[in-house]
Amino acid sequence: MSDNRNDDWLDRILRDDARIALEDTGFTERVLGALPASYKPPNAWMKPMLVIGSTALGGLLATFIAPIGPTVIEGATELARLQFTPAAGALLAMTATLIVAGWVLTED
Repeated sequence: MSDNRNDDWLDRILRDDARIALEDTGFTERVLGALPASYKPPNAWMKPMLVIGSTALGGLLATFIAPIGPTVIEGATELARLQFTPAAGALLAMTATLIVAGWVLTED
């Protein structure tokens, strides 16, 4: 029981001490004034464009090199003719997936 009373006593002292405001005599202003200005890279658009470009290039390479059969190439041909078929739908779905992946990466 005596340990519990000592804990309450110590807790009360620490809480009372925490209520006392400390004067920093301008310390906060000096520290904030000494911090360097925020850094903005000279080409802030470069990283998002590299990610989007890499995603587009990867999608094109996957379309023409991956061994998935002629379905994707058929889809591209049918989209060029403005025909909507299952192959064209598959190509659009894959393209949308790659665009979303690129967008998510740029929102880093």
